[in-house]
Amino acid sequence: MNFYSYKFHNLHTKIIVFRWAHFLETTFLEKRIISDKEKMFFLSLSKKRKREFLGIRYVLRYIGMKINIFYNEKRKPFLFFEGKYISLSHSFEKIAIAISSYQIGIDIEKLRKDNKIVKIKKKFIREDESIFINPNYEEDYLHIIWGIKESLYKLEGGLFYSFLDHYKVSPFCLKKDDRISCWILKNTYSKKFSAFYRKIEEHYLVYIIDK
Repeated sequence: MNFYSYKFHNLHTKIIVFRWAHFLETTFLEKRIISDKEKMFFLSLSKKRKREFLGIRYVLRYIGMKINIFYNEKRKPFLFFEGKYISLSHSFEKIAIAISSYQIGIDIEKLRKDNKIVKIKKKFIREDESIFINPNYEEDYLHIIWGIKESLYKLEGGLFYSFLDHYKVSPFCLKKDDRISCWILKNTYSKKFSAFYRKIEEHYLVYIIDK
C-alpha cells in the first residue's frame, strides 16, 4: 500500500504528505492505535479531528515510527521522544506530518477557486506584501503567504496570533522562488526565517525549520 503524495527526508528532518483512507474511522482501528492516556483527549474531539488524530497515528506506525504524540495546554502537539519536534497540518483529503531534530512549523492548504481566501486577505496580508502579489495568480500567492504565516505561528507555539502584526513575508516570485524569507516580528526584536514551499496536486505545502 502506498498512499503518500510526497516524501522528503534527510538526516535531521522527515516530511510526509498522505491521503485519507476511509477505514481510519473504524472502531477496530481506534482500539488498535489509541493508548489509554490518549483516550480521554480523543473522545473530546470533533468527528473531523478524530479522523485526523487516527490518520496521523496510523501513518506513524505504518512507516515504523513508534513515537507517542501528546498535546500541551494550547493543544500544540509534541513528541514523547528525546530530541525530536513535530508539526502537523490538515486540509481536506490530505495530512502533512513533519518530524525534525529542530523546531519546525508546517502547513498544507488546498488551492480553492471559490474566492474564500481572497475575501479574507485583509486579515492576513500586509500592505507591504500586497504590492508584490501578481493579480493573475492572486489565489496562489495568498495560499502560500497564509501557509508561511501559519507555519511561523506554529513554530512560535501560538504565542503571537496576529498575522498582520507579528508575521511578515518578503517579496517572492511564484514558480521561481521555492525559498522565501519571512519574519517573526516582536516588540523588542525580529527574527528571520526561510520558508520552503511546493505544490502537490491541488495543495500547497509550506514548511519552516528553525536551525
